[in-house]
Amino acid sequence: MNLSKSSSQVGGRIVGLFFLVVSFFIFLTLFPYIDRQSIVITKSEKLKAMPLIVDIRKLEKSGIKAEKVLQPLSQPKTEPKSICDFSAYRTDICVMKGDIRIHGNSSLVLFAPNNPNEVAASDLNKTWVVKPYARKNDGTMATIRNVTLKSFARLEKAPRCTTNHSVAAVIFSNRGYCGNYWHDFNDVLVPLFITTRKFNGEVQLLVTQKQDWFFSKYQPIISGLSKYEVIDFDKEQQVHCYPKAILSLYQHKDFSIDPAKPPYGLSMVNFTKFIREKYSLEKDFAVRIGENPWRKPRLLIIGRKHTRVLTNIDKVISMAEELGFEVVIDDLNRGPYVQEAARVVNPCDVIMGVHGAGLTNIVFLPMNAVVIQIVPLGKLDQLFYDEFGVPSRDMNLKYLQYEILEEESTLIDLYPRDDPIFTDPMSIHKKGWLELSRIYLQQQNVKLDLVRFRPVLETAMNSLRQ
Repeated sequence: MNLSKSSSQVGGRIVGLFFLVVSFFIFLTLFPYIDRQSIVITKSEKLKAMPLIVDIRKLEKSGIKAEKVLQPLSQPKTEPKSICDFSAYRTDICVMKGDIRIHGNSSLVLFAPNNPNEVAASDLNKTWVVKPYARKNDGTMATIRNVTLKSFARLEKAPRCTTNHSVAAVIFSNRGYCGNYWHDFNDVLVPLFITTRKFNGEVQLLVTQKQDWFFSKYQPIISGLSKYEVIDFDKEQQVHCYPKAILSLYQHKDFSIDPAKPPYGLSMVNFTKFIREKYSLEKDFAVRIGENPWRKPRLLIIGRKHTRVLTNIDKVISMAEELGFEVVIDDLNRGPYVQEAARVVNPCDVIMGVHGAGLTNIVFLPMNAVVIQIVPLGKLDQLFYDEFGVPSRDMNLKYLQYEILEEESTLIDLYPRDDPIFTDPMSIHKKGWLELSRIYLQQQNVKLDLVRFRPVLETAMNSLRQ
């Protein structure tokens, strides 16, 4: 009797468990169809037997209270994306994910998405020709090698992969204005940081028109962005295959980063922090005089030697020392030895100089340091502000701009005062960059009016007290 009863109970439990499992799977099957306005029964109410799918209005009529909550539904379908974006003002760029085959020697990239529905239908079976350099509408683009990208729904007749990679690829040119220190950063290094930083080193660089000196000179930056060997795109005979690739580099604005633009979230503060880390620079913040009254802030004057020379630099030094600065003079021209320039700049609290590539070294300054740009004659104030003023502020540096008068320019020794060079600078602009540069950048030196310039140094000193 007891044994039979026990067997019966066990059997009943097994059947009950079976129905419980079946009910659970039915629930999982029906769950996606439950209205998003689902319910949670309050603890104060007794829950009677109810159907699985409940109409809230009927439930509330029956006297049972319910709280409306949002329940997750299946993810909405993602909109198909365009492969290439040619709409940006500064650069054309193509982003791929799927089967990507690259034959560098032919300047050819073949692409088929993992899921054709993720790509705009108009972008399948299409060809683009891209100049992978972070500029547009510029004369130097004629020197940039074209790279052809072809997209397909499937790569059925594509050449076989000879080398497979598990990391992303970024393809860009190393020609253009490379060799000018400011352009090295503006056209390549900052855009490369924007484009590759999200990969945390798991990205390979494929460089067309590769210049070896560049990768030697900026090795700490390059190795900080990619853990892998740089591939000379033009010489590569193998078919390299990648799961992700970006053709060209993102660029937002001159020598800076806009966090509101793709790939989003990065800033120039991120870039300068990265630079200080890769060059092992110790100083992260400029001196605060209030906290360190015994320390003199260090002022670095960029001593140009050939053009836009500061002709009365000795008197400027004396005035700066009188105001309480420790003054350092350096042209910062170290050729391939960027590390040496970085070590001169980083301990400084203020840097000043007549406009030129030497001011690019502000990337090594500690945060809250002061940048003073001296703008020569030529109606160039806005251009030079965009090149160094905006970036300075984006780097969390304090920026001061001093625009000289005619009396402070040596051009008055070369041209009569009624010459269009003084009276109508824009007429010189209309003659093109070469003529503008010849007069205002190559022929001009600067002799500062010390009385007029003194308040600029006083402002720099006061900003370090805050």
